Amino acid sequence: MGRRTLVLIVALLLAAVAAYALWQFMSNVQQEAEAELEFRTVYRSADFIPEGTEGSLVISQERAVESKEEVRFLPANAIGTDEELRQVLTGRVAAGPISANQILTRDQWVELTAEIKPLAERIPEGKQAITVSVDSVRGVNGFIEPGDRINIIVTLEAPIQAIADQVVSSGQTLTPEELAAIQEQVQSELITRYVMQGLPVLAVGKEIRPEEDVEQPVTVTTVAATGEGGEQQQVEQNRGVLTLEVTPEEAERLVYTFENGSVWLTLVPVDFVPVPTVGITRDTLFEEPGVQLQP
Repeated sequence: MGRRTLVLIVALLLAAVAAYALWQFMSNVQQEAEAELEFRTVYRSADFIPEGTEGSLVISQERAVESKEEVRFLPANAIGTDEELRQVLTGRVAAGPISANQILTRDQWVELTAEIKPLAERIPEGKQAITVSVDSVRGVNGFIEPGDRINIIVTLEAPIQAIADQVVSSGQTLTPEELAAIQEQVQSELITRYVMQGLPVLAVGKEIRPEEDVEQPVTVTTVAATGEGGEQQQVEQNRGVLTLEVTPEEAERLVYTFENGSVWLTLVPVDFVPVPTVGITRDTLFEEPGVQLQP
């Protein structure tokens, strides 16, 4: 073995010893530092929690996860045990939005200040609740709120008799032969017309129409987020789910309308008064509004 080789081996051994000594020193320093730290169990939000979310929902869906954190960086009122978590969240709602991975504290949760009545108790006698769904464009871009009133417009194929009835209402009479002639000429006439006007909106998504003279500063949310961006998507989807207050006959008309036609909604003011219309077909589309052209 040459001298150079021996020197190289010695140098490598010395370097290894020095590296081990340094690692041992740093480990001791880290252990001493950790020994001086105090850790405590807390709970963090697993995902975004919207304002008004029920605390019992957060517990049942395991959206509060346990975590070990250094005490000196914790809020003074951080929730620290499972018992405390259940005590604080049960019967309360989130006072404001809680970000994902945020430490849960006692002051993030408030008690409901108004009694939440079931929807069935809010339906007037002789009325029923029925739910429809529309996209953001046909549903007034999500601006419809509980307590508003809406009109419903439908485009569908008008029965030949309905076309004949419009002609009769204009003062003309039709013989069976004339009706048959119309049927031969018009196989499927599309008509767009208001089918119902001024329907009260009971709820939008899970948000129920507030009672009169009852303060409701907290809105209860019972729909969880569905991942990154999921909460916003869920909110947008809920804005198109409308529960309406209708009579039995209006319920039938509503179901038939949505099952057979293309539906649009309009939002009307509080003092809206229903206006009778005759509808629009291809032949009347370009007429002056309010002017009936003579055949």
